[in-house]
Amino acid sequence: MNKPKQAAGEIGLTLPPGIRLDKFLSAALAERGEDISRSRLQKLIEEGGVAGIDPAKIKASYTAKQETAIRVTLPAEKDIRLKPLEIEIPLLFEDKYLAVVHKPAGMTVHPGAGTGDDTLVHALLTNVETLSPHDERPGIVHRLDRETEGLMVVAKTEKARAALSQAFAERLIQKTYVALVWGKVTLPEEVSGYIWRDVHNRKKMRFGEAVPERVKRARDAELIVSDQKQLKYATRLEIELITGRTHQIRATAAFFNAPIIGDAVYGNDEARAKLYKIGREKKEAVIGCGMLLVAQKLSFQHPFTKKKLSFSLPVPERFAKAQENLI
Repeated sequence: MNKPKQAAGEIGLTLPPGIRLDKFLSAALAERGEDISRSRLQKLIEEGGVAGIDPAKIKASYTAKQETAIRVTLPAEKDIRLKPLEIEIPLLFEDKYLAVVHKPAGMTVHPGAGTGDDTLVHALLTNVETLSPHDERPGIVHRLDRETEGLMVVAKTEKARAALSQAFAERLIQKTYVALVWGKVTLPEEVSGYIWRDVHNRKKMRFGEAVPERVKRARDAELIVSDQKQLKYATRLEIELITGRTHQIRATAAFFNAPIIGDAVYGNDEARAKLYKIGREKKEAVIGCGMLLVAQKLSFQHPFTKKKLSFSLPVPERFAKAQENLI
């Protein structure tokens, strides 16, 4: 499970006309001795690692109409050594096929560029006896954002990983989230639209009911707001996630001008507190509660025993603390 280090660096290249960007980069970098997988190359393009092309147009299949000078920045790839992390991760269920765990807020799910040796994967190596094999993501079938707390199912065998991945793809796994968002709002019960990567900030996603013309790649995004309770300055939402897109709930909440409290990427707690004239002490108490999004419920049919499994977490106390300061 070890990967060699790769030094960071910027490479200048000339993209010929009529050739897909990803195919050109794969061949050009291979000639320079850079062994980069297709998935990592895709991520490099999506996250702004290629300069010299209009950010609104760049994608793996991009082809230039004329010779174009580009700069490729290769991030340093960490020497990932999956050493067990001695930290307890609550297990709600475990058998020889899978486990259901409670991921804490502030923990990245798996290793990658910019992470340390304190991811959920490192912790699982201590808490779960076996995991489905993978160099960097053993056992991982789906993900939660770093700041999102909640329930995750983990595969212990390759057959379990394949079966669970298929169940997620077919939308047979039910996931319910609780969120506290800024503003006294009423959201539609059914929210259906599209999600795409922000053309100006590759680390953000955008949700919309229609796809802008300049966006070349978007995916459908659906969720159900099953319950909503208005407070004076906020609204508590219960959300059933139909599609599991990156940042889907966070980007959708921002679209409705109701960003999740504590979400530094899609919202601004300081500005909202000022807008609602929330006092300093109450503001600091709310901000101290972190991002108020939790994957609270998880239900699915066991892929091998065929039993219906349902799990839930109590809503974290920090939600109640935030609510006390927003009523």
